Order: sequence, then C-alpha cells, then structure tokens
Amino acid sequence: MQKQQITTVSTFVPVAGVEGMQSQLRKIAERDGDLGSLARSGWELAHTATITGPEGVTFVDTLTRTE
Repeated sequence: MQKQQITTVSTFVPVAGVEGMQSQLRKIAERDGDLGSLARSGWELAHTATITGPEGVTFVDTLTRTE
C-alpha cells in the first residue's frame, strides 16, 4: 500500500518600499529555492494560499508525495 505524505512551507515577505525591494526579492528567491529542492526530492506542489496583512504577505505552500 502506498503512503501519501503532506507537508507545508510558509514564507513571509515583508512590505517594503523601494529601499527594501532587495529584501523582498531575496525572500521570493528563497521560497523558489525551497520549492525547487522539495520538487527534486519527489514532492509536488498541491496548493498555494496567500495571507495578506499590514506587514506583508505569507505564502503557505502545501506539497504532497507518495511513497
């Protein structure tokens, strides 16, 4: 019998002005790297939710894999 696994990855990207744009881009690149690493390990992105707030956006990525 195959076993399905589920995991989540959360990434917070803060609100920033022009001066903070590099910080935002680093956080987005970090998320991309995390998802890429998980994909190479057999995980598939199932869903992404975004939660916006006054201080930024949180991305919650849900991934699954079958063993």
